[in-house]
Amino acid sequence: MKRIIKLSAYALLGILALVLCTSFYLTKKFESQSTMVHSIKPVPVAILSDSASLERGGVLAVGCRSCHGTDLSGKYFFDDPAIGKMAAPNLTRAKGSPLENYADIDYVRALRHCLNPKGNPLMIMPSESYTHLSDKDLGALIGYLKTLEPKENQLAPPSFTYLAKVMAGAGLFGDMYPYDIINHDKAKNIPHPADPPSLEYGSYLSRIGGCVSCHKADLGGGPSPDPASPIVPDISKGGNMGKWTQAQFINVFRTGKTPEGKMLNDKFMPFTSVAAFSDVEIASLYDYIMTLPAAPKRDN
Repeated sequence: MKRIIKLSAYALLGILALVLCTSFYLTKKFESQSTMVHSIKPVPVAILSDSASLERGGVLAVGCRSCHGTDLSGKYFFDDPAIGKMAAPNLTRAKGSPLENYADIDYVRALRHCLNPKGNPLMIMPSESYTHLSDKDLGALIGYLKTLEPKENQLAPPSFTYLAKVMAGAGLFGDMYPYDIINHDKAKNIPHPADPPSLEYGSYLSRIGGCVSCHKADLGGGPSPDPASPIVPDISKGGNMGKWTQAQFINVFRTGKTPEGKMLNDKFMPFTSVAAFSDVEIASLYDYIMTLPAAPKRDN
């Protein structure tokens, strides 16, 4: 009996050691990602500053506000004792802002490649969507960001609990560094789509608007890597959206309410960023989605 107890104790200690070693490895794996240096040379774009381009840049920047705040001076977008605390940085070029000394090419590097000026990957920055911006739209967005009034806003650096680092290292929070999923060879010389109404424009809006990155390539949705998020819905024509008219689809973004009476949570479904576009642009998105096959049903 004593021998069995002794062997069981050794086995338990072995399992505990394995768990500790694995957790240590996963935390170091996560921590090392932010210090990696990637030597990518972004292709410059023309930075636009005419009134029409700045207006377009303002429309494109609406999507930045859900994370970076209404004045884009940054804010904490999650603060959870079980996970940690993280702020979206100040996008104005105020003193102390990460963008204080940004050159034009640094904006391109961040938006298309998800890298800071030193080549370190940016965390939870939706560059997997912004990388699809046409050169024209990218130039308009950067031109707009450069006009922002500098506003000082001191924000603490990210801090995560040990458990959160283990989970992140294991990939349980999804792709926290979008640099790894961007096709960097194609992130250059991107033509502007045909003007709306057009299916080409609808396809473009589905990519730059985050539809594909959140609802998956087939728009069928599924579990979200964000533990606080509800299941991402199927927005292909096989889901509820397939029953909506074009007018109802547009109205969802104007009111934040679905035809079924569900109120959208802008934290998880940033409908206000799409609402910044015109009716004809949103109609093009609807028309494009309706040309796609229904996504397979998922076991959520």
